[in-house]
Amino acid sequence: MKGRILLLDDDKLLLGFMDEHLSNHDFETIAFDNPVKATDYLKDNEVDLVVTDVKMNEMTGDEILAFVKKHHPDTGVIMITGFGNIQHSVNALRKGAFDYITKPFKAKEIIFRVERYFTADPDEIGPGKPASPKSTPRKEELKKSEHVKRLNDDVIEGEMKFVGNDPNIKKLMRVLPKIARNDAPVMIQGESGTGKEVFAHQIHINSNRAKAPYIKINCANLPSELVESTLFGHKKGSFTGAISDQKGAFDEANSGTLLLDEITEIEINVQAKLLRVLQEKEFYRVGSQKPIKADVRILATSNRNIGQSIVEGSFREDLYYRLNVFPISIPPLRYRKGDIPLLARYFVERYSKQYDLGEKKIGDELMDYLMRQEWRGNVRELDNKIQRGVILSGEDTEITIEHIDNQLFSNVDDELSREVLSDMPLMSIEDMELHMIKKTLEHTQGNQKEASKLLGISDRTIRNKLKNLEEGD
Repeated sequence: MKGRILLLDDDKLLLGFMDEHLSNHDFETIAFDNPVKATDYLKDNEVDLVVTDVKMNEMTGDEILAFVKKHHPDTGVIMITGFGNIQHSVNALRKGAFDYITKPFKAKEIIFRVERYFTADPDEIGPGKPASPKSTPRKEELKKSEHVKRLNDDVIEGEMKFVGNDPNIKKLMRVLPKIARNDAPVMIQGESGTGKEVFAHQIHINSNRAKAPYIKINCANLPSELVESTLFGHKKGSFTGAISDQKGAFDEANSGTLLLDEITEIEINVQAKLLRVLQEKEFYRVGSQKPIKADVRILATSNRNIGQSIVEGSFREDLYYRLNVFPISIPPLRYRKGDIPLLARYFVERYSKQYDLGEKKIGDELMDYLMRQEWRGNVRELDNKIQRGVILSGEDTEITIEHIDNQLFSNVDDELSREVLSDMPLMSIEDMELHMIKKTLEHTQGNQKEASKLLGISDRTIRNKLKNLEEGD
């Protein structure tokens, strides 16, 4: 056997995928879908490497990393994260992770990362690899900082651009530098997929905090019991699973920018603590009475009608006005259809380079097809379809409708819409939502994370809808 690896991910399909492929490459694997069980195992057993997801219910990947570094300092850790959380992974490297890998990934990529860990020269200093006696602390510090700098460059090159010639988009781009060059909070509203996160990142990289950390928290995907800990950190023993002191997002974003994506999903009691941070410029870790200064600029996004959320009592009016110093509204793609050709060509160029497929163009028939679509998923939906077209076109230099609308990869949303519309007189809005969720889960074979991506909602929303259905039965 090449080495002993503990695999940890609460997505059982992904866990099985990694387990199978690493086992086939002569690694001894132990797989867990529960972080508490994984740490219990590590208390009495040695492994060479831990591969762990970042977002899990009982414990975070950061807590797993801290546990491994404390109890098994010579054991390496590779983090698995989503594309939008690369900056978080860079911070994980600073804390001692050997490497990170972004979802989705192919078998050969995870094998490459794992092989690299086991074959790395000890003199090539990296967290989780014992340093050579010849290495000096200064040499270790330099090599580690160079690695982090290179990863930060990759983050900048990999980020999406905010693209458009529509008059409303041009207005946003003209005002962006003025918004960026101060520390006032910004509230960005718009439908899912319009580009709120992309615009937020443009604010950060054009600000005087551009070289400081940029941390993104997806509030919709946070388990309710971990929201406060994720934002503010916690002290050891402050709740079940808090096995060590842990910094939160405000710590990680110190001197930089914190994006609170879908902020209206945060529970009302935590909103009060966010308001205090904005007012007092300080926060408290869970289980601590010691205030910590917060030098952080806040950007927030929401796809909800905030006025309605305030009336319903799910969002604090005083917090809204604190955040709404610069209110930004990003129009849906159906109101800026003139930007579709520009966006489509941008995505073609982006993915052709990413997959090393050479130059490609969009056929006239396909462009007409794109212009006729409703784009309920907005720019994100266009992005996904173009990515699919680039991949399926293979060696062809022209992308056609067949590459975009291939039956093998039929658009689940279209299928669901047809079924729902045919039954509309007999169904309530809630029934339609549940119908769409059930059909999508059938398509993904029960994988809630994949279903959430297809539907453009959080997996937490899916869980809550299904829970309400069970309680209603």
